[in-house]
Amino acid sequence: MGDLVRWPVRATTVALVCGPLLAAYWTTPWELACLAVAGVLHTEVGLWLWRERPASRMGPLLVVSGLVWLLDSWGRISLPALCAGGLMLSLLHDPMHLHAGLVVTSGRLRGWWDRTVAAAGYAYWPVLIAGTLAAGQLGRAQVLHLRALTYPVVGLFLAGVFLMRYRRAGRDDRHAYAPFWAALAANGLCTAALSTLTHGPGHWPTVLYALGASLIPAGAALSAHRAERRRLVQARDHERRRVERDVHDGVQQRLLAAAMMLRQDDPVLVARGAAEVEHAIADLRDLVRGMNPAALVCHGLSGAVAALAERAGIPVAVDDRVGHVTLPEPVATAAYFVTMEAVANSAKHARAAQVTVTLAAEGDRVEVTVRDDGVGGALAVPGGGLHGLRERVESCGGTFRVSSTRGRGTAVRAVLPLAAA
Repeated sequence: MGDLVRWPVRATTVALVCGPLLAAYWTTPWELACLAVAGVLHTEVGLWLWRERPASRMGPLLVVSGLVWLLDSWGRISLPALCAGGLMLSLLHDPMHLHAGLVVTSGRLRGWWDRTVAAAGYAYWPVLIAGTLAAGQLGRAQVLHLRALTYPVVGLFLAGVFLMRYRRAGRDDRHAYAPFWAALAANGLCTAALSTLTHGPGHWPTVLYALGASLIPAGAALSAHRAERRRLVQARDHERRRVERDVHDGVQQRLLAAAMMLRQDDPVLVARGAAEVEHAIADLRDLVRGMNPAALVCHGLSGAVAALAERAGIPVAVDDRVGHVTLPEPVATAAYFVTMEAVANSAKHARAAQVTVTLAAEGDRVEVTVRDDGVGGALAVPGGGLHGLRERVESCGGTFRVSSTRGRGTAVRAVLPLAAA
């Protein structure tokens, strides 16, 4: 997600906190602080998740939840007829949390059960209120009383949904996403209790209510951090197993065969054993080059990217602004592989006519951007090449972005800190 969306959302959040929300709660600063912290936490964690995982629905859901929270906090005083007792939260905020809990592992709703539960969450209050209105007149007090009667069941249902998600998840998913599911279940039970016990006149216990809501973005951030660490560990383990397999199936077998031949007295077998040793050395050399390409070692990032552009099957223009900078080896290697994978994707899948590679160094970071004019629609899906690049870049402490709109080409951008060395 670019600044085109991120900064307007932040400006709206600040305007709500410093404008209507401050005006509504200026006599009770402790309530203002609790409500503002919960809303800002939702928005900021949502923006971070949206930026880090643009293909996931988690970020947008938390951002909208934060804005709805702030609007409701202001509306309960300024527009009590519409927002009394946190009714806006019941209509929108809580169903969005349920939706987020269902998509946290995959980024989207998967299967009929997820879609049915999410649809039921969004439709619950509108259908209930519409049915009650059809049966007779429904005032604000009756709405709050109705919620007090039904919310215990709702809270228990939500806790059961997330407990079931936890029990059905694998061990790794349990460890990664348990904080978020636990926060959602705790908030559901807390909301149900508060709605039941304090549905009459007066304010809700704001501190407890805001604390319950603040658990959700905190749990989301912790779960995202755990999931990212798990992906990095899996990427390292996958690379280690690949090297072990290459050594076992290639170099080791040649060396074992060579050792057996060199023990013989037959000059022919000895010659063949010596040849096997030479082949094993060549295999090792190729394996090391796969880890750290020879062009990168000999000519640096600028020379390696220039050679890559010459070999590409489509025109590649290189805007090199790092030729004068000495880059640490991990940074140069990550930048080279980002460029190589992005150019290869443009040639193979994007049907691009032109690719532009920009290498730039600014302050304590290096930035690599690869743009093409192809068909767009690229995603960093788990197991794909772009996802592997994300893990490689983030293992160096950098950030990785893919911007790809259908019909408007693809831009791959990696920012790597020089301190990655």
